Amino acid sequence: MSSKIDVRELHEWLRNEIGRNQSSTLAHGYQANVRLYRTPFGTVVVKSPHRASLKGLIGRATIKHEHEVYNRLQGIGGIPHCFGLIDGEHLVLEYIEGASLRRQPRLEDPNGFYARLLSTLQQMHRAGVAHGDLKRKDNLIVGAGEQPYIVDFGIAAVRPESRWGLRAIRFRLTEQLDNNAWIKLKYGRRAEAISPEDLELYRPLWIERIARWLRIGWQNATLRRPRQRWRKRREAARAAEGKESER
Repeated sequence: MSSKIDVRELHEWLRNEIGRNQSSTLAHGYQANVRLYRTPFGTVVVKSPHRASLKGLIGRATIKHEHEVYNRLQGIGGIPHCFGLIDGEHLVLEYIEGASLRRQPRLEDPNGFYARLLSTLQQMHRAGVAHGDLKRKDNLIVGAGEQPYIVDFGIAAVRPESRWGLRAIRFRLTEQLDNNAWIKLKYGRRAEAISPEDLELYRPLWIERIARWLRIGWQNATLRRPRQRWRKRREAARAAEGKESER
């Protein structure tokens, strides 16, 4: 989709369509809904807040923040183009055709994919934006030619003008979280395989350790981890049975 379309005409068309349920829902999150619209100008994604009062307030604030972030990142490869904000609450974005990294974990050229992703990350950080949730594979889209695209900047940190203060500290921590997430996505649990060059980017943070302990405790308390292990054993047993029957 061309970034040189008439944004005013696109917004006017969408104003008449938003809310008519003539769209495909891509995601239904806590703060907002994400829908696909096939317009005369091309296919776009529209992120809209929930109608509920409290969720709506949080969603609108998050969407305005995300709009500001996308404005900072315009022109960076691997970032969807932003077509503006409608009525202060509907964020319009370029539609990237492709599956999320979670749905397409097998890559033809993983080294090339992660090299391009790192380039996008570094350009983002230079522009003063850190994502903060890259470990979530749904936030990475595998586009044409295995070009990675980063989406969902709802909790992104923006570098303030001052190098001091809580906002500056948060930005630096989030920037490091992005680098750590890139390492974990590229290497998984193969810590021994991390190259010396990539290892320079990796610095585990105490907040990650605490988050991991809390996540493991919650998963054990809700029996999620035992259920996952049971499913894996069942799938392995079925695969073994299938191979045995083929013989």
